[in-house]
Amino acid sequence: MTNTSPAPRLRAAGLATRTAIEDAARTLFAERGFDGASVRAIAAEAGVDPALVIRHFGSKEALFLRTVDTSLGIGSVLDGPLETVGRRLVAYFLDPGRPVIRKRYVALAQAAHHDQVREEMVRHTAETYVAPLAPRLTGEHRELRVALAVGQLGGLLNLLFLQRDPIVTAADPEVVIATYGDAIQRLLTPEDT
Repeated sequence: MTNTSPAPRLRAAGLATRTAIEDAARTLFAERGFDGASVRAIAAEAGVDPALVIRHFGSKEALFLRTVDTSLGIGSVLDGPLETVGRRLVAYFLDPGRPVIRKRYVALAQAAHHDQVREEMVRHTAETYVAPLAPRLTGEHRELRVALAVGQLGGLLNLLFLQRDPIVTAADPEVVIATYGDAIQRLLTPEDT
């Protein structure tokens, strides 16, 4: 007896719909940020009913977290010598060859007031920055110092990408890297500076 059940075809159609929604969301979140990419716009871009977006992902926030890379590719920057990590971090985010970083940061900042996104950002800070760096530091309050360095870095990204502060955006990148990178470094290795 042959199984003529439509279940495999439905599963394939469901996977195709989910993939189309993810692709559309990835594109629109990158182009418009979190606030500018509505569920309706994502559904239209994917060619599906808006109800399917919610059915597949539960919320706009969950779809956002599924499709936006929150890591910003920072792992390799943290692997190098501890004594120069401050400048390397700043240089990484100032690199004009990484325009996607600005878009991702703006999208994350716009969505940070949503509990689910904020929780992911806290998890990301703990896993991406605190976990690899804190054990390498010496002295007291190692985890706190890493978290504060991440906050300091976030302040720079806010000035650059959200406020587009004319003083900071017009400054020589090498001066920003040295000045701000050394300020971050003092949090991480205060006895070395």
